[in-house]
Amino acid sequence: MTQVLEEFSGLIDPKTNRPLTDRTVLIANTSNMPVAAREASIYTGITIAEYYRDMGYHIAIMADSTSRWAEALREISGRLEEMPAEEGFPAYLPSRLSEFYERAGYVENLNGSEGSVSIIGAVSPQGSDFSEPVTQNTKRFVRCFWALDKALAYARHYPAINWNNSYSEYTDDLSEYYYKNVDKDFLLYRQRISSLLIEENKLMEIVKLIGADVLPDDQKLVIETARVIRVGFLQQNAYHKDDTYVPLDKQFKMMKAILTLYDECRSAVEKNVPINRIIATGIFDKVIKMKYDIPNDKPELFRRLEVEIEQTVKKEIKLCTEEGR
Repeated sequence: MTQVLEEFSGLIDPKTNRPLTDRTVLIANTSNMPVAAREASIYTGITIAEYYRDMGYHIAIMADSTSRWAEALREISGRLEEMPAEEGFPAYLPSRLSEFYERAGYVENLNGSEGSVSIIGAVSPQGSDFSEPVTQNTKRFVRCFWALDKALAYARHYPAINWNNSYSEYTDDLSEYYYKNVDKDFLLYRQRISSLLIEENKLMEIVKLIGADVLPDDQKLVIETARVIRVGFLQQNAYHKDDTYVPLDKQFKMMKAILTLYDECRSAVEKNVPINRIIATGIFDKVIKMKYDIPNDKPELFRRLEVEIEQTVKKEIKLCTEEGR
């Protein structure tokens, strides 16, 4: 908490050019404070958020962590000699969680203004056990889940969100927005990207046992494309001016470039062109670096990249055909 206070006061809000702490409220509970204070703090936070929401602001509240809050509930419940439920938590834990998360939402205030509260609740289960009651009941009431991965954090892959365990149920709700404001193929490309990552996850189990060299070229292509997705698309550098925030239009064009690379290489593999030859051209690394090489305000440069991908792969197909003759 001390680190947050020190760092946030040094960060400048790009919208107001003032310290970020000017529009931040911090509610802290240290371990030497009464357990009742830990239970009350989460309600204090959401009440302050609603106060600013009613003034017409859009508020984000980060609760770190609801697991500690639930443990406070368990301790108070035990002292009150209430009947314990699963793992000692009180039987009313699910209803308390739902009452908290239902206070999020977008509203029209009585004064005619509009405001919203977005809740991001961190759950930190003991031993990373996602089957424990707080995690399971939280997933019952929220429609978006980001599974943080310790292995990704150790590998310096940020944000360290595991793409296989995370999900969002808002995708269908937002489909019309994507269709009108980004592109009609946005969700299709998103689905194809997800499918490639799932396929790579299955293939990595085989690679761990027998190595990548024994895989056929079409499966090697999936692994290489997934590497491009992981490093070139999912991984972000919060200190880079273009990569700290990427507009949806650029995200769509990045997905399109990656899938263009995959489709072109797949057609080459079907014509018996070794995938290692295409990798040796450096085109995969060039696609990985597109997030830095192409500024956010120049999305038209992606068309040039797609043309380069097509020409590079076609050149290798031609050379391989001539060598075969």
